[in-house]
Amino acid sequence: MPTFERILVMGITGSGKSYQWLKLAEALLPTGVVFRCVDTDNAITYMLETQFPHLKPENKGNVYVQNVFEWPDYKSAIKWLQRKPMTPEQLSLLTPNALKDYNTSTISPNDWSVVDMADIPWRMVQSYFVHETFGEDPGDYFLRIRKEMQAGLRKTAKGGMPASTITEALDGWRDWGVINKLYDDWILPLIYRIPTHVYATTKVEPIARDEKDPEILTLFGDLGVKPAGQKALGHQMHAIFLFIPGRDKWFLTTAKDRAGRSYFNKAPLKSLHLQYLCVKAGWPMT
Repeated sequence: MPTFERILVMGITGSGKSYQWLKLAEALLPTGVVFRCVDTDNAITYMLETQFPHLKPENKGNVYVQNVFEWPDYKSAIKWLQRKPMTPEQLSLLTPNALKDYNTSTISPNDWSVVDMADIPWRMVQSYFVHETFGEDPGDYFLRIRKEMQAGLRKTAKGGMPASTITEALDGWRDWGVINKLYDDWILPLIYRIPTHVYATTKVEPIARDEKDPEILTLFGDLGVKPAGQKALGHQMHAIFLFIPGRDKWFLTTAKDRAGRSYFNKAPLKSLHLQYLCVKAGWPMT
C-alpha cells in the first residue's frame, strides 16, 4: 500500500498556505497528478482566476474545485472525493468541473485531496446543528440566549451566571456529542479512507494561558499557537507546519512529523514541494 502524505499547514492570512499547494500542483502538472480541492472560503477559485489560470481544467490544468457553503455542500464534497454514490440532489450541488471529474475520472494514489480551509467545517457543522435542532439561524439563536442571560433568565445548575453563551446554548453531553459525530463523519473519511495524499490548511489561534491539554502543549506549546478548528485535527494529521509571513519572504517551522523527518525551524520557505517532499520525504524531482 502506498505511503500517503497527510499534511496540515497553519498560519495567518497571507502566509502562503494555499499558494504552496497550488505551486505543488503546478510542479506535478506534467505527471498527470490531479488535485481535488474542497474550497470553504472561495479563495482557491479566486487564485485560479488570477494567479494560476493554467491549472484550471478547461485550460488543461489539474486542479478541480468544489465550493462549499452550507453543510449539505460539505457532505456532497466528501462523497465526491471518496467516489461514493450520490443522490441527484447531491450531484446538483457539485460544480461543473467537479461533476465532470466525478463522472469520468478515477482516483489515483498519486492524487491529492485538499481542504482549504479546514477550520471552517467545524464552525459550519455547529451552525447546521443549531438550525436543524432549534429551527433558528445560528446568529439569531445565540443572540437570543445571550439576551436571556443578560436578563437573568438563564442560570447554571448552581444558580450562577453561565460562563459563556455557547456553553449555555449547547448541552455539553447531548449536543456536543452529536456535533462531534456529524463532524467526524465528514473529516475521518477524508483523513483515513480516501486513497490519496491529503493537504489541509487552517488558521491559527493562540494557546490559552490556562491550556491543560498535554498533547496541545507538547505539540504547539513552543509555538504559542495551535491549528484553529476542531481540536483533534492537529492530532490526526501526520505532518504539521507553521507558515510565517515576512516582509520579503515566508518562513517554515515544523510542529510535528510522524515520519521522523528532520524539522524545519523558521527556515526560509521557497518551495514546500522541493524543501519537504523532495529533500526530506525523498520524492523524485519533477
